[in-house]
Amino acid sequence: MSSEPVIKVRDLVKRYGGGVTIGPISIETMRGEILGLVGPNGSGKTTTIRCLVGLQRPSEGEVRVAGLDPLRDRKRLMRLVGYSQELPTFPPFQSGRDIIEITGRLRGLDGPELRKEVERVLDLSGLVGHADRKVGSYSKGMVQRLSLAQALIGDPEILILDEPMLGVDPAARIHIREIFLELKKAKKTILFSTHELYEVEKISDSVAMIYKGKIIVQDSVKNLLGGVGDTIRVEAELQRPQLVPLEQIRLLQGVARVELDGTRLVVEFAGGTDGRAELAELIVRSGAGLLGMTPLNKTLEDVFMEMVRIGSRG
Repeated sequence: MSSEPVIKVRDLVKRYGGGVTIGPISIETMRGEILGLVGPNGSGKTTTIRCLVGLQRPSEGEVRVAGLDPLRDRKRLMRLVGYSQELPTFPPFQSGRDIIEITGRLRGLDGPELRKEVERVLDLSGLVGHADRKVGSYSKGMVQRLSLAQALIGDPEILILDEPMLGVDPAARIHIREIFLELKKAKKTILFSTHELYEVEKISDSVAMIYKGKIIVQDSVKNLLGGVGDTIRVEAELQRPQLVPLEQIRLLQGVARVELDGTRLVVEFAGGTDGRAELAELIVRSGAGLLGMTPLNKTLEDVFMEMVRIGSRG
């Protein structure tokens, strides 16, 4: 397997009017990898993806997909890449099958090969029973699955998907997640954007976190959940939470966050500090009644907020 990244972005900058600038952004995605590009709305995810598929021209920097320049080699690239846009729209009077067939013809498919491929992606996306309905009658989840089926036609090795789970209900979300896992088994290279970190944990190999137009970290999900910043989070269950000395807890060495929700107290220690013994002693002495204390698993949301705090201090 080649060690060269399939998707490579180097110091991408996009300038807009009014002084708005996205970047510099650098991302790498290896062959067979699923990378989640995550960040809040307006952080630069869609701009990055549109530059990757040649729909926008970067102001600065280098973008390569399968070794091709998306602007100069866009026709060649579109035969190699399946692309799904954020909030896809389709002609409401056409059927789902019509949309997929048109896309297949644009990809160079015809005859029996086209018919076979249309059935394959309709089956994979769970739309076989709805393929001949007008798209105007589709739910949001079905429209998202249709957009994903459109990206899959022709069996491309690379998929670039902008917010593929945006606005869908839980059932559609689970189905789309299952599609991703099937594509993962087939060793497809996938870059998708989302603002939902939970989904990235479920399906991605790696994650690039973007905030205010800049990548704040890119690493494997495993590494990020293993201890960025050596943060320790604990949850304490209290008998008399009104007595807990929150201000004294905030003054303990290494405390980065304190949150009281009913009888549940969550305390986060940063910088490798393990202050659990001191915390327990303080709670017991206060008379708040410590019923139990348990460590909490780190989530990508925790990592994201931690990296934002680190960046704001720098």
